[in-house]
Amino acid sequence: MKKDSQLELYTLVRYKEVVLVVLAIITLVMGYSGFYMEMYRAVRTGGEYSLLHPLVQTVGLFVFEWDNYAPSVYLDIATLSGVMTTSFGLFWMFFSKYFNAYNISRIQKKHYNIIIGLSEQNIELLENSYSGKPTIIIEKNKDNPYVEYFRERGFGMITLDAQKAIPNLDLSRLDRVVISTDNDRKNIAFGKQILALLKLVGKKHMHNIYVAIDNRDLSVLFKQNIVGQTDANVNVLAFSLYENMAKRLFSKHNILGLQSEIIETAKEFSLVVVGDSDLALEIVYHIAFLSALPNENSRTIHLIDADAGKFKEKIKKTFPNIESIPHLEIKKHDVDTETLDFYKDNVWTSKNLTNIYIATHNEEKNLKIAINLQDTTYVKAIGHNKFNTKVLFALYHNLGLGDEINNNENVFKNFYTFGSISKTSTREILFDQTLDDIAKLIDFDYRKMNGVHEKVSPDELEKAWLNTAPHIRDVNKTQALHIDMKLLAFGFTRKDSKEPFKTLLANNKKIFYTNIENSKQVEEEINNYKLEYYPKTFNERMIDSVARSEHNRWNAYHYLNGWSYNKVRNNEAKEHNCLQLLEEFGDTEKMTYQYDLAAVFNLPKYLAHAGFEIVESK
Repeated sequence: MKKDSQLELYTLVRYKEVVLVVLAIITLVMGYSGFYMEMYRAVRTGGEYSLLHPLVQTVGLFVFEWDNYAPSVYLDIATLSGVMTTSFGLFWMFFSKYFNAYNISRIQKKHYNIIIGLSEQNIELLENSYSGKPTIIIEKNKDNPYVEYFRERGFGMITLDAQKAIPNLDLSRLDRVVISTDNDRKNIAFGKQILALLKLVGKKHMHNIYVAIDNRDLSVLFKQNIVGQTDANVNVLAFSLYENMAKRLFSKHNILGLQSEIIETAKEFSLVVVGDSDLALEIVYHIAFLSALPNENSRTIHLIDADAGKFKEKIKKTFPNIESIPHLEIKKHDVDTETLDFYKDNVWTSKNLTNIYIATHNEEKNLKIAINLQDTTYVKAIGHNKFNTKVLFALYHNLGLGDEINNNENVFKNFYTFGSISKTSTREILFDQTLDDIAKLIDFDYRKMNGVHEKVSPDELEKAWLNTAPHIRDVNKTQALHIDMKLLAFGFTRKDSKEPFKTLLANNKKIFYTNIENSKQVEEEINNYKLEYYPKTFNERMIDSVARSEHNRWNAYHYLNGWSYNKVRNNEAKEHNCLQLLEEFGDTEKMTYQYDLAAVFNLPKYLAHAGFEIVESK
């Protein structure tokens, strides 16, 4: 890969310590050798010299102080390297700040990015995704050890408060901003400041502002306050490290774990969440809407911790109407993880227990709990090959340990790690273009409802997306996250593909529609929907069962975000007339069923747009 010119400029600076050490070693070796030989010749001719004389003379080369010596290649090389060592060191000492200022100015002459805050997440993001890319870092704490680290790697570094630094930058070529300072309120303030400044700049291309907000209440307020403040060239998104960890977790390990056959039945199933961390909170949130299955299976989330009751109250406060979600129950088990009772609790033998999520604040504690479950609670089941529950535990800084555990099928069968900050803090996870692409098309389809199966231009999608309210964007994203469960219901999964869109779409439609009874009739129902098409039962056609799961997923999202049912819709009061089971719909609500039906029928199109091929699951 060709080096970026920014890195070429900084190659010498980045390795200055190595350069200085090499020059110093050359000076010492060549100098001592040369002066020793000169001393030896002098002694042989009757002169007197101390054995320390060569060393004193060699050290003098670094401060430009040495005695005249006879012509010698050794001493010439030593003198040159000594002068270079001192000169280069002094140059870096006195001119490094000007060098950094020049680099910052240089970066702003091309399309560039700004990273505000050297939080743990941003450090990993810079390491994973920004090497060689024109980037300016703003970090208030000049004593942060990573300030010098990233400066030497070619990044522009500003050690000021962001509110003072940002107005002095040229934002006309700004591409993307990522704000993560370990303080949600500061992140919001910086995001709003940049948004206001961008309105004063002649914007010719898209700007994306990503604001880290781990507090869900603040995130909602921020999104609501941003509505109406953006324009066609500014996209403001709130993100959370824990939300991204949860999304990555469920993209690799679905709700049913190793018991995917449950989706074909109406069996109840259970999941266990250990701990009361913010990550555990996100896991509960995702389970609540991802577990909406075609046969409306009852499912129970068991919370187990020393004070699980307090955590349950936190869940109810954060997700006000979570207990209104049909067929979902949350039970608490107040048991200390440090006791033997914890490992003997009846929760571990819950009926159809699909997944155990261990997500306390302490990764060492998570590992300890997982090992004890493996060695105590489930040792006999594992030994007799009758253990079919996945145990997933969070290791935030696994240093490679996670991969070893995940790949060790002999000792840690069914045990997997998740929550790695390094693996979560990447451009692919943070910006999640794939999820956005699907969500944008879902939103576009909902607005147009025209059944079009040709690819929509990115500009048209982006324009419609930016005019969509934040909570509607989130609804569409949860629908996109639920796609894998819908595919599983039909016996399919998805995989990346390099095929062009038209080929992918044709292939996806061919394989998917073979599983839909009278697919042409379904398409006609969607495009020309009438009340008479509303199903009398949702269990006769598979597509109706899956469409019902989509409606229940929609219900779950709204309950989680504080909405409630009212026969008259009132968005300001978070009340919706469709927030009920499909079987309870009146004639007005029944006309909206075409959207649930279309959400399933258009899966081939959504996945083709995002570069996925539908294939049979193994």
